[in-house]
Amino acid sequence: MKLRTASAALPLASLFASLGCGALRGGSGQDGVDAVLGGVDGDPMALPAGDSAADPFGRRGNGAGFRVPAVGAVLPLEGSPSMRERARLFGEGLEVGVELARARGVELELVVEDNRGTSSGSVRAAAALADRGVLAVLGPLDADNLRAAVGAVPDYLPFFSPTAGRLPEARRGVYSLAAGDAEAGRALAAMLWELGHRAAVVIHPRRARERIEVDAFRSSFESLGGTVRRRIEYSPGTTTFEAQLLEAKSLAPSLLVVAASADDIGLLAPQIAFFGLDELGLQVAGTVGWSAPSVLEGLPTRHTEGVVALSAVPPGGCHGPPSEFVAAYESHFRRTLRSEIPAQGYDLLAIVLFAHTAGASRAAEVQARLELIDEMPGVGATYTFSGGQLSRRYHPVRIEGGELQPLGRASTPCTRPSVEPPPDSGSTR
Repeated sequence: MKLRTASAALPLASLFASLGCGALRGGSGQDGVDAVLGGVDGDPMALPAGDSAADPFGRRGNGAGFRVPAVGAVLPLEGSPSMRERARLFGEGLEVGVELARARGVELELVVEDNRGTSSGSVRAAAALADRGVLAVLGPLDADNLRAAVGAVPDYLPFFSPTAGRLPEARRGVYSLAAGDAEAGRALAAMLWELGHRAAVVIHPRRARERIEVDAFRSSFESLGGTVRRRIEYSPGTTTFEAQLLEAKSLAPSLLVVAASADDIGLLAPQIAFFGLDELGLQVAGTVGWSAPSVLEGLPTRHTEGVVALSAVPPGGCHGPPSEFVAAYESHFRRTLRSEIPAQGYDLLAIVLFAHTAGASRAAEVQARLELIDEMPGVGATYTFSGGQLSRRYHPVRIEGGELQPLGRASTPCTRPSVEPPPDSGSTR
């Protein structure tokens, strides 16, 4: 397995060690990974049937046409402490992916460029990776640096960011796990319509992510015959929602949709009762922020009881990364996994290599190959691509007693597929 960092020409293990991460190692650490995987010939992750998707974990030889894929990453190894911490956590997910790849003898080259947390650094880093001929770029982490990086390279080079809150306009092949998912709005509209709701009042932050989801909700809900009576926005960072909630209360709604992040919901949900909206007997609904563990575990159940929402994983105990990923992480780094960001790093790396095993041998082919995939199970969610957008699969749920219950069918036991290493390299077509 080839591991490179650009510029400084350090091994990837040394790079992550400089960030306070563990180092790639064999010995007892490798034994731990093999134990987690049950050996290197474990069962492959379940995949959709048909010719539209390649098995990303099937073995491939090193015959004619074999090419080791190179994947780039643009991370702020210098800059603000908060961004360096995000980079460290994201890098840990990549390192777990590389470690699990090693367990299967998978050849992989990961090229990391330091953007120093700046737009100019992002331009330089992206240009260097484009010259290197990488399949895709993981990062940058924030919207401004992502926009700068995207503008510095040919349009065919795809980018995958875990945390950028906005995407550059009119540029396909740029994805983010935090930029808003129109599919969430569509799924919420379908769920509420099926429950018999025909009119809604919506509260959401004045932020790109939630606006994308609420725009899709409104369009889908109205296409079904429903009505959005009012959209009430608030500024990001708001902590007291008196004005917004009293405005909503004045409309006497039967359905209140709160499309917000888990952090906002932690503040907003108790105020729904404080300002008397619970006296209206209304139904509260929302997107995936309501199903976050921090909401379910951190709020008294009276503030979430009966809320209908969406979950990125099926209800039934599957929340949080699969135990195999947690064990691999904790065996490798010798500490408890406490963040979702490493799982995002692992998943984005796996998505790129999934495209490679589906036939993408160069960057210009990645997006087209992803569009052929119906869905891809990952550590943090099941992913799908349509119309140039990265989406998740969503499950309708109701919160009862601080737990998620499925709507419309019996609870599904937690049968998340075992974690496998990033897919093997080599052409399948």
